[in-house]
Amino acid sequence: MRYLLSLCFLSVFLYSQELETAIEEVNILQKEESAGSSDYNRVRAEFTLNFETYENLFAKLIIDNENSYDITEDKNENETNIYRGYIKYIDQKNLISIGKQRIPFGVGRIWNPTDIFNPIDATSIEPDKRKGTESIRYEYAISTLSNMDATISEDKYALRLKGFLSFADMALMALKDKRNDTETLGYEYSGELFETGIELRSEGGYRIVKEGKDYFDLIAGAEYSFENSLTLLGEYRHNSLLNSDYLGTTISYELTPLLMGSFLAIRNFDDKSSFYGLTFDYSLADDIILDIGSLIYSGDELSEYGSFNNSYFVKLFIHF
Repeated sequence: MRYLLSLCFLSVFLYSQELETAIEEVNILQKEESAGSSDYNRVRAEFTLNFETYENLFAKLIIDNENSYDITEDKNENETNIYRGYIKYIDQKNLISIGKQRIPFGVGRIWNPTDIFNPIDATSIEPDKRKGTESIRYEYAISTLSNMDATISEDKYALRLKGFLSFADMALMALKDKRNDTETLGYEYSGELFETGIELRSEGGYRIVKEGKDYFDLIAGAEYSFENSLTLLGEYRHNSLLNSDYLGTTISYELTPLLMGSFLAIRNFDDKSSFYGLTFDYSLADDIILDIGSLIYSGDELSEYGSFNNSYFVKLFIHF
């Protein structure tokens, strides 16, 4: 499949008529307790290819050059890779996307157990960085209030039927993961609670394991934004395979027009371990953001979160 996707993208690139470019640079200096320090730099080049003749067709290529330097061990690693690269066609009824792309599955903000392609890692410095999956995705608008989409990758498959109702958006899905020999029957739900401004979300499913124990994995959460820019979010997760229950909460607040603070707390009620993330984002300019934060872990050494080192980081993001 990889060679087919590469050939399709190369053909579109050669015959494109308009090219838009953007460059991003990210530098992260991280200090881990009892583990030393590291410096990470990423330069991301983004190319968007458009056609004057075919307005419904475009392509995107995002290339990353990543350099990781372990300050403690004086060890340097450099790698260039394709973060995303895909061709997309859109009309009133159809959407077809071919290439290395982000597959939009799940409605959770801290966890999304239905996403077998590129799930959230809320404990990372960059939880929004979710590498693409080499795949073919097709979406069809059955009506103005419902659609169907199917995704095929090298070892994962997904089929989803979604309805946009007056009170909520709901979906049923079937997923297959050949690498882990699992099949999942799942759902998504997202809607407002009685016009109160409280957004309710839930997703999950029953996972059938070929050589193992079947189990449920689901989340339920709520989010509310106040007029003063304070946003509160809470998510509960239950995983019957691990017999674990989690609670995650986030608080974000605009301290000044240029300074945003956010706090994330996750508790594993099974092994009593916890994770805390605190970040302050300061806008130095329209396209320059400075982040200062910490990742704190607590619990026994053999627990889920207690086995990690606390760390502190400074991140500089530049877009031009």
